[in-house]
Amino acid sequence: MSSQKYGNYGFRFQDMPQNNVANISSIGWELQTSIDYYWDGMMRKDIQGVEKYVFQYTLSGQGAITFEDKRYSLHRGDAFFVQLPSQHCYFLPESSTSWEFIYITLTGSAAASCWDFIHVHAGKTVNIPLEANLIQLLYSLLQETREHKIIDAYLSSARAYEFIMECYRFTKNLNTANQEMPEPMLRVITYLQQQYGEYISVEKMAAIAGLSSYYFIKQFGKYTNTTPARYLTKVRIKKASEMLRHTDLSIKDIAAKTGYENANYFNKVFRKITGFSPGEFRESRISNLDYLIL
Repeated sequence: MSSQKYGNYGFRFQDMPQNNVANISSIGWELQTSIDYYWDGMMRKDIQGVEKYVFQYTLSGQGAITFEDKRYSLHRGDAFFVQLPSQHCYFLPESSTSWEFIYITLTGSAAASCWDFIHVHAGKTVNIPLEANLIQLLYSLLQETREHKIIDAYLSSARAYEFIMECYRFTKNLNTANQEMPEPMLRVITYLQQQYGEYISVEKMAAIAGLSSYYFIKQFGKYTNTTPARYLTKVRIKKASEMLRHTDLSIKDIAAKTGYENANYFNKVFRKITGFSPGEFRESRISNLDYLIL
């Protein structure tokens, strides 16, 4: 991603697969500040006779959505998945000064089935942690789009299907993931939060939890909806972000303090996670670090 994070991208390919199981129609990252922002699901002019499915995830601020006259407030971490056309409206309410979100619009029979599944098993709206694989994937898809890496309809279809499968995975595990965090997992998370600058293998995490590596990875994913390695990376990049914002340490020193011996590799990971190089982030005026750390 570039430092200009906001933007919308449409996909228009002539060589569409014959069986449109899944495809990306559009993707973007927006910040809305006007109450003129209002989308009526029955009045959308961009549908053009094709059913579409919008997944939208709130990063900051507050939005709202109505389904058949029942209104839901949308705060950071809240997402919805809607069919176009259908009877819903989403908008910036008068009580809100801003609404920042990332979204993807899909087409195809797999998207339709996924929409049905989510509405039955998760409801109209659902809260999703920023570190969830589903949101990580959404950021990754946006980054690939910005870098012009989704070059044809076949790759678009593959990426759309990957996102849909992750929606199924998250929804299926939703009730399990919301269970109370067991003490062995809390021990590991506390250790990672404190000792992120060390080399920490999965085997060491498993030993701290008192479990075999295989069972630890399975349990960690069950309660955090991410892998141990990804969680550790998230912690490290968040700590690095704080150092970039609040200290004068060099990027090389920050890399070393957050567990990266190679500063070039640190730069690569930091950009992949946040969309910025460490230098770009330090020069930016971004104050809310949380939504950048996937």
